[in-house]
Amino acid sequence: MNGIAHYSGFEVVRAAMEVEKNGHRFYSTMAQRATHDLARELFTLLAQDEVEHLRRLHQVEARFRAGEFFADDAEIIPYLRRFADQQIFPSAERLEAVLQGDDGDRQALALAIDAEDQFAAYFALAAKQAKDPDGQAAFTWLAEEELRHAALLRERQTQLAAG
Repeated sequence: MNGIAHYSGFEVVRAAMEVEKNGHRFYSTMAQRATHDLARELFTLLAQDEVEHLRRLHQVEARFRAGEFFADDAEIIPYLRRFADQQIFPSAERLEAVLQGDDGDRQALALAIDAEDQFAAYFALAAKQAKDPDGQAAFTWLAEEELRHAALLRERQTQLAAG
């Protein structure tokens, strides 16, 4: 969390864009490989939700540009991709191992819940530490969206366990 208090709204939005791209890949992969209709349907919905988040973030990005800290995309994008790859969603190798298991859908749901919970907790803590009001607002919105995802995943996990 080092340095998060000083993230501008622009930096938060750009980091979130990279995370949403990874989330789309993550959920798209799970949707393609799911064996249960309930899981496939949810993963497809979440993949589409990540695209919608990305669209909304593109719309909001202009509002935060005035407070940007990094003007050079070549400097910030590799950092944000590393953040998104390492901080939020499981690696492609870990996902592949889970999906090849006997109970891949349930394990993938558990993996997704864990990722969404971590994402929500990270951004909630970041919102508390943020000094920039735009950064704080962006972190709060992201935390709420990921909590909503985790709730959907838990609901589907319960349905799969019952079915």
